[in-house]
Amino acid sequence: MSRPSTRSYIAMAIAILGWGLSSSIIEFGLDFVAPLPFLFYRFGLATLTLTPLVVLFRTTEFLELIKNKWTWIIGISEATGLTLQYLGQEREVMAGLAALLSLSFIVIVPFISPFIVNEKLARNHVIAMSIAFIGVIFISSEGELNNLAGSSILGIILLLGAAVSYAFYIITTSRLTTIEKPNVDTFTLFYSVLLIITLFSLIASLSFNELTPVPSKGIQWIVLLTIFSTLIAFFAYFRALQEISANVASVLLPLQVLVPFIIDFFVLDRTYSLWVLSGSSLIILAMVIVVIQPYLEVSS
Repeated sequence: MSRPSTRSYIAMAIAILGWGLSSSIIEFGLDFVAPLPFLFYRFGLATLTLTPLVVLFRTTEFLELIKNKWTWIIGISEATGLTLQYLGQEREVMAGLAALLSLSFIVIVPFISPFIVNEKLARNHVIAMSIAFIGVIFISSEGELNNLAGSSILGIILLLGAAVSYAFYIITTSRLTTIEKPNVDTFTLFYSVLLIITLFSLIASLSFNELTPVPSKGIQWIVLLTIFSTLIAFFAYFRALQEISANVASVLLPLQVLVPFIIDFFVLDRTYSLWVLSGSSLIILAMVIVVIQPYLEVSS
């Protein structure tokens, strides 16, 4: 692969910014819309936007994908992760910390991949998970074990559950695109996953009687999340992957956690305790170990 162009790095930066903004936008939007309806309206709007393109140009590919069990596993895994993330942020977990905990799927993926894509679990993965676990304890307890019974601990558990779901989403997507359907059309796969998430969140919202009209103050957050963190971020990401390798992308994507932290510090004037900052640093260190180690092994 030739050296990536400046345009591809700009596209990756747009994807990182779009996904980085999502935690803050979700936090603001949850003040006006309940988690499940928020999820439904976000992905329903994105699905509705892309439906004409799929009907006109991708009908055959879509019908093939929607019959594949792995497409449904991918969609349900992502929908579960998003639901848990929304519910976690609703329980007083700040956007920066929520983004970091959700991104810890990078550490979790290696423990699941041997069972789905037959990838070997390496020693550095175990080390990374151990470091990340200590970081989570620091964040959850803030130095006091009795804090583990507080309301925020439930939010942290939900966000870690979201990370596990996202890990399944990543691995099952890899299974579909490398083993089941190596030549799959990524646009159609994206649309199929959007549709499944929309159906999942619609059924869940109706089941809990939460599907109510969106208040006028909540509409802007749904629209912003749909445009910047769903549609634009996705298309920018796949544009970047035309020139940037997946390994390099995996190193760059965790940078999205900086966006909500910057918003928390400089826009919302929030402060984090030393325990939370230390725990966050440990989780980031664990993520770095997972994504950097393969390069060290090759160079040695």
